[in-house]
Amino acid sequence: MLNLRKLEIILELCENAESWVTASHFAKKQQVSLRTIQNDIKQIKNELTAASCVEFQAAPRKGCRITITDDAAFPAFKDFYYKQFTSSSMYQNGRINQILLLLLEQHRAMSLYDLENQIYVSHSTLLNDLKYVAEILEKYGLELLRSSNKVMIDGSEVNKRLCILDQNLVITNATEIFSGNSDNSTMDRIKNILVETFVSFKHPVTEATLNNTIVQIYVALHRMQSCFFITPTDLKITENLAPECEIATEVYQRISEVFFIRIPEAEIDYFALYMKGQGDFGRTDVISTEVDHLVLEALKEINKAHDIDLTNNLKLRIALALHTAPLIVRIKYDMQLKNHLVDYIRQAFPQGFDLGIYFAAYLQKIFHKRVSDEEIAFIAIHLYSALVQKQKEDGTKRILVISSMRQSENILLRQTLLNWLSNDIAELAFISPTEMSDSQLDLYDIFLTTEKGAYYDMGLAFYINAFPNQQDYLNLKLAVDGFKNIDDIASIFYKDLFFISHGENREAIIRRLCQSATAHFHIEDGDLQNAVLQREQLGSTFFGNGIAAPHPISAVSSDSFVAVAALPQPVEWDKDKNMVKLVLMICIGKNNTKAFHLWNYLSTVFANRYFAEQLMVNPSYHNFVRLLKETIAENSKTK
Repeated sequence: MLNLRKLEIILELCENAESWVTASHFAKKQQVSLRTIQNDIKQIKNELTAASCVEFQAAPRKGCRITITDDAAFPAFKDFYYKQFTSSSMYQNGRINQILLLLLEQHRAMSLYDLENQIYVSHSTLLNDLKYVAEILEKYGLELLRSSNKVMIDGSEVNKRLCILDQNLVITNATEIFSGNSDNSTMDRIKNILVETFVSFKHPVTEATLNNTIVQIYVALHRMQSCFFITPTDLKITENLAPECEIATEVYQRISEVFFIRIPEAEIDYFALYMKGQGDFGRTDVISTEVDHLVLEALKEINKAHDIDLTNNLKLRIALALHTAPLIVRIKYDMQLKNHLVDYIRQAFPQGFDLGIYFAAYLQKIFHKRVSDEEIAFIAIHLYSALVQKQKEDGTKRILVISSMRQSENILLRQTLLNWLSNDIAELAFISPTEMSDSQLDLYDIFLTTEKGAYYDMGLAFYINAFPNQQDYLNLKLAVDGFKNIDDIASIFYKDLFFISHGENREAIIRRLCQSATAHFHIEDGDLQNAVLQREQLGSTFFGNGIAAPHPISAVSSDSFVAVAALPQPVEWDKDKNMVKLVLMICIGKNNTKAFHLWNYLSTVFANRYFAEQLMVNPSYHNFVRLLKETIAENSKTK
């Protein structure tokens, strides 16, 4: 029977049928030697010799590939190996969880012989599984200590419980507890204690918070009954926990009476800290000056990067402050929430999620701890709602052009603007940079400039050529109107900026797209690439379904465009080893807030499971534009 690695190689070849994939690609992806992959390929070749619907081919310097000889039978062939892969993967994951549970229940090192007998695997299989166990434990600050014949988990009790909860080991260990068949089950008694205590203290909670708290207490109780306790050295609490400590003391006093267990003070403090991190829904004065200032500064960072000013949106600031106060506790004490909708939010609200990354980056700078994508998704919802409200502003625009040209010289520009925007302009005025004052800022909606000087650099004015061309027209219409139809959207995908990439890694793809766009739009050498790479450092730009959308950390050009790279051979994009078939490098014009609407339309592409796959059938510019228009049009019909 083929192992997981060989099955994964076969499935990747099926996904990229007819395309050559190199052995070095598989070696890097699987993190094994080239010789190991070469041996795997030999076994795969023997395995597929009898297959009637495909032909396995290998060639020097090209790699290997699968060619389809029977289109009708191929889906069943692919499904056969997918089921094997799923079955093997689930079996191994189940073993790893079993190993984690067994080791977390030990007070001292466990012999490898006993571990092998308890999970019924060979010595070599166990050693291989322990590698995965060590990788999982590392995420929680835990270490797998091994000698020649013994193994144990080392680390704080707090981190061990985080591992149990995050890996869903509590469900594996206590399925019967959640069945709800017994009113006297441990879970039911914990629930009754919590509900009665919260009611007594008039402490409102959501249903989700209550359920999570029940599980939290259940795990703590199970660990304490097994003589695993949190110690004062595990905690370095700096928060004021007075109200939460009172509730936690009452809860654990009742837990102690019902389950006949003595509970140390550190356990009470940790539960109080947990409640603090869940948010205090019962108070109306929870927004401190410090939290409001932190939210305001984070919004200023967003404005600095994207020229989207949300700092005066008091409703947003209140919502973010109420969310951020408990989030700070969760960040500081490694209690960040899980969010099973993170992939949906990333694809459905990409601009909100991207702004959320900037918000989270500011928090990370303050607290020196990474904010998870799950937490960013919660922030993204608030930011997206504010964006929608901001984008509802309509009506004609008052336009001010800042220019050093004399009045006799700007006649052509004035007339051109009037011709282009006759139905959109309420007023068109010209002013020299020396005459510009703060009083002008509240009188006009859009500011243009014919010089890339101070007003352009500070993000106030949108650049326009003194003798405007078609590209200026497109940029200006986008600034005033946004996108009015599908053709408007398609117009910023340039044929000269569409590429098919073979064998390039992420850095090479980004470099190629940036260099081409720099030449096409006459951007300062290196500016675009540096800005895109800076954004990559903040977090992954993988948006799911084989699509990545790198973009500059801040605008470097007045032009809005998307450069595209189609990848017949998928490329590993980030540290999570997400594989990408399509790269959309999105560049929004400087000082052009309307162009940000593009993210809303591209969300339909990110959410389309088949877009990248359909493009690979015929990876051409015309096929890409056709699929783009069809996808956006189809989504528009459903709204």
